[in-house]
Amino acid sequence: MKLYSLPLSPFAARVRLSIYRKGLDVDIVSPEGGLKSNDYLTLNPMGQVPTLVLNSGVAIPESATILEYLEDIFPTPSLRPINAQDLALARLFLRLPDFHIRPAIFILRDMRDPTKRNEEEVETQFEILDKGLSYIEHYLSGDTWAVGDQPSIADCALVPVLNIVNLMESIFGQPDLISKYRKLGAYWQAAKSDEINAKVIAEQLAAIPKASAQVK
Repeated sequence: MKLYSLPLSPFAARVRLSIYRKGLDVDIVSPEGGLKSNDYLTLNPMGQVPTLVLNSGVAIPESATILEYLEDIFPTPSLRPINAQDLALARLFLRLPDFHIRPAIFILRDMRDPTKRNEEEVETQFEILDKGLSYIEHYLSGDTWAVGDQPSIADCALVPVLNIVNLMESIFGQPDLISKYRKLGAYWQAAKSDEINAKVIAEQLAAIPKASAQVK
């Protein structure tokens, strides 16, 4: 199998976390020619990452779909909670960032260049991020893992996006929003100390210089 991924993307990073935790032999590459190249658009007409290309040649887009596929095909070690309630919460953590974190991140991403920055809009988007984090805080069940007492697809979803929130805070000189929440702050500290989480966090951070250069 081959995963088309970009290191900084929190959605591609979700899938890399799953792959690393399961110890899968997957070729992880960046799209040659970029997301909008004809070759890549043939695989994924939406021009987004991640895309998982199966050995059959079928290409599966969307991080949540890929995570569920990997659980179906490679059930051990399982990242899918057995308990129905915990599974529902884990799937919720896949959706909360999509609806309540991602839109603000995308807007802020386009204002990284100080010459293109609207400070009032920056404040508005950080208020939206803060509200999204409050929703995550509400549903967190533990300090070490998002759901239950072991890693799950919920952690695959949360860790990369929390790292991006931290990055945006640094770029825009904003205060630490994560640590203001008791459960979320403890969760983030524990997440960073986990070896596999730390690997993905480091991959994201290593991609920052290239992304910053593209802004200039």
